[in-house]
Amino acid sequence: MISFISGTILASSENYVIIDTGGVGYRVILPERVHGILSKVGTQVKLFIYPNFNPREGSFELYGFENQDELSFFSLLLTVSGVGPKSAQSILSAVDLSTLSLAIVKGDYDYLRKLSGIGPKTSQRIILELKNKLLEKNFGAGADRDLTSEGEAVDALVSLGYTAYHAREAVKAVTAEAKTSEEKIRQALKILAKK
Repeated sequence: MISFISGTILASSENYVIIDTGGVGYRVILPERVHGILSKVGTQVKLFIYPNFNPREGSFELYGFENQDELSFFSLLLTVSGVGPKSAQSILSAVDLSTLSLAIVKGDYDYLRKLSGIGPKTSQRIILELKNKLLEKNFGAGADRDLTSEGEAVDALVSLGYTAYHAREAVKAVTAEAKTSEEKIRQALKILAKK
């Protein structure tokens, strides 16, 4: 079983990288958020790996993650009925772990439905099947955060032409004093203007 791969990035494509490890090139599929950080050719990386064999397609795929927490959450998502590796990867590409776990713990169906690849039934199943597991792992801390205003701020920034990744990162960097979506958008725009 492959647990992690360390090596040099030889090539990078839209959603994967090829990592050279001792003369062998491994194609590793990455979440969009991680790909944005770790896709520069020539970079030394260590990725935690989830190997997946798909008998229907006859393919063997390696899903890579920046840290053990992301890999564990990916594995947890796969325990939900109807969530496969591609949809779990899509979910993790769309949002950071703390926001995702908070949405699940709070039972925020609407927030989850906005994520790519999640319909109403899947969002309900994710909440039903994972809420208690996340509470047991103490992921419920910070349940007073307002996901609605965060989501609205990200949506507004995306409509202004920013990528979803950069919009989410800017909204995450906003101070806690910004309570409304308007305040979050203003602060996020200032952060994005500095980049």
